[in-house]
Amino acid sequence: MKILGIVAEYDPFHRGHLYHITEAKRLLSPDLVFVVLSPCVKQRGELSLLSPSDRARCALEAGADAVFSLPAAWTVRDAEHYALGAVSLLARLGATHLAFGAETPDEALLGRAADLLESPPPAFEAALKEGLSAGIGYPAAFSAALSSVLPEANGLLDRPNNTLAVCYLRAVRRLNLSLSSVIIPRKGNYHAAAVDPESPSASALREYLLQGSYTPAYQAVPEYTMQILRSRFLEGRIPDEHILDSLLLSRLRSMSDTEYSSLPDLSEGMENALRNAASVSNTRRELISALSGRRYPAARISRLCACALLGLTKEKLDTLPLPDHALLLGLRKNPEMTSLWKSLSIPVISSFAEWKNTADPADLAAWCLWAQCCRLPDTLPFTEKLVSL
Repeated sequence: MKILGIVAEYDPFHRGHLYHITEAKRLLSPDLVFVVLSPCVKQRGELSLLSPSDRARCALEAGADAVFSLPAAWTVRDAEHYALGAVSLLARLGATHLAFGAETPDEALLGRAADLLESPPPAFEAALKEGLSAGIGYPAAFSAALSSVLPEANGLLDRPNNTLAVCYLRAVRRLNLSLSSVIIPRKGNYHAAAVDPESPSASALREYLLQGSYTPAYQAVPEYTMQILRSRFLEGRIPDEHILDSLLLSRLRSMSDTEYSSLPDLSEGMENALRNAASVSNTRRELISALSGRRYPAARISRLCACALLGLTKEKLDTLPLPDHALLLGLRKNPEMTSLWKSLSIPVISSFAEWKNTADPADLAAWCLWAQCCRLPDTLPFTEKLVSL
């Protein structure tokens, strides 16, 4: 049986995502398609616009057979650890192939970069240290170090989908998996401010929607996504960034020195910069803008803020085991599924009530945070139902 695995956020699911899943299915002709989805928080530390259940429904409508949630503690991480958690989960669910996009869909080149980064030579380490000593931010220094020892990879990691692609391949190698790659060329501009109807940027789509520019946004998504978006905006079931601002600044201003020093991914003096910025900032965006630059990328600050809200510490993340259960968000009715579940090496949980007993506190905190920002009760996840098509 060929099982195609996809790691996604789908926030919201747009025509570019539809092209990706359709093209991957065309190339592989899999028996089943499994999606591992970011939960209420995403890899860049932001709250999702739509709930995991709504995004799971879109994935099923687009042709996925089952959608699972990636634990929050693996989601709010740098690309390397995000990919490691997601790939590990897909492998334990029985995936035989992994589909992902890349701006440079050269599997051999991406593979050489992954091999080098999994066993970095002294020249790479020296180049990275030199770049950091010169005050270059870590992502730029990392990319430059790779280019210095692998010239054909010059600029490879300057593009976000290439970076994730290399991290997926690193995870496959680190875990000694036999997952085969299905690489889809990334269309459009990930950072585009305007919405391209056929290959939109998800961040641009969200900005358009939050600003009330619905028509161009709806032109870039399938009909089923549009219907869900319309309903959720009419219901007010969309996180209010002003509520998130208040919750975040209140948390940061009340944290003790010990709590600041226990945050993950800190560099020297970063906790003091965060505390000082929180004391004078009025919004989350203002806080991130005040701190981000060459030394501290905006995504890193955003993830740090998410960790503070979710109670994620350096100690917890340093000792975090790979995902040991799978929360099922959505399922397409398929007789092959029943027999497949029984053969897996990981328990599949299909009820939020059952999941409550095994969920990591960070996952529950993420749901509660999302619910609060939507003005919904903390019991929200336990009233969600398995999405079925």
